[in-house]
Amino acid sequence: MPKIKPYYWLAFSFFGFFCAYGVFMPYFPAWLKSQSYAAGTIGFIVASAYIFRFLGSIFFTRFIKEAHHLLVALRYLAWTSCAVMLFMSLFVQNIWLLCIGLWLFSTVSSAAIPLSDTLATTWQLQVKNLDYGRVRLIGSCAFIVGVSVFGYFLGIIGKQYVGWMMLGLLLTYASVQMLSPSLMPQHQASEQTDTPTSLKALLKNPITLRIIIVVGLIQGSHAAYYVYSVIYWTNLGIPLQTTSLLWGASVAAEVLFFFFSSRLCSAYSIRTLLYACVIFTTIRWAAFPFATTVEEILPIQLMHSVTFALSHYTIVRYISTQPPKTFANLQGLYNAFAGCASIALLSALAGWLYPISPQATFLTMAGFAALGLFFVPRHLPKMKITSIS
Repeated sequence: MPKIKPYYWLAFSFFGFFCAYGVFMPYFPAWLKSQSYAAGTIGFIVASAYIFRFLGSIFFTRFIKEAHHLLVALRYLAWTSCAVMLFMSLFVQNIWLLCIGLWLFSTVSSAAIPLSDTLATTWQLQVKNLDYGRVRLIGSCAFIVGVSVFGYFLGIIGKQYVGWMMLGLLLTYASVQMLSPSLMPQHQASEQTDTPTSLKALLKNPITLRIIIVVGLIQGSHAAYYVYSVIYWTNLGIPLQTTSLLWGASVAAEVLFFFFSSRLCSAYSIRTLLYACVIFTTIRWAAFPFATTVEEILPIQLMHSVTFALSHYTIVRYISTQPPKTFANLQGLYNAFAGCASIALLSALAGWLYPISPQATFLTMAGFAALGLFFVPRHLPKMKITSIS
């Protein structure tokens, strides 16, 4: 089999993963609802999954001692995800077996995000013209395909087939992982003998800690949206095919952001970008419960380019200023705390609030996002910026 350049390897990998994730994230709750699970139960099932996503993010990154281990780990994780999704599809109506499958799936699939980003960062140091922003943009495009194209198809065949559709997409993703890159990832010579900085040591850095808290509050506030947006919109009378387009619009805005991220953000400090993320996220969730038509919802969806994409860009930009030996653990911390633990806690809260008042649930998310204003670092030292877009 011919070998492919690192850029194309990453592009295929990101496309496969995010296409499958584009079906899983919005439609997994709808799948559970089609199996007669109650809204509160769905919230707590999803919240429990994020706890295991947290554990997976922390657990697997600690075993990456050499750069080439990244490829091996991604391949094993991809095929394990396929096996677990098959198990979940067969036993979705048994809540305990479903939870066991979901917990395993969350543990192994969560590691793919920080490991893929670490691989991209590592290759970027080897291949100077490798453009992280553009290759990550391909992942966002794949998410649009998953959420829009396959979501539209689910609206036709029925939400009960989400698991089987996910299995097919994951098998494609796992097959892509078996491609051989033309350049194996390697640490720089100066870094090969360095011991990776421990997670505890990284958290002792007050700037790192505060940035992770801010991004954790921003991304955690998306919890109610991830779990209940499709259910909320369908209860308003919006068909599933249209909700798939609304999700697709949010990620299309994310794609445009990543495409122009260097021109849009390079002149601004990390501190300024964090403030922008907090403010726009607060506005988005405060407005969400008052938008009841597609025309009102669409502008709120386009704000995803700031509430998620900009926050992701900002912390990856911060990580790129740190020593390369810290990349894997910093990516793991970011994904574990901002992308998992915070969403787990707020998903559990949303699961309790949503049956009482959907509107109050989204307003509460706005309140948590606003808390980020108190944690943005007041002073940041001058940092050497490695271009990430």
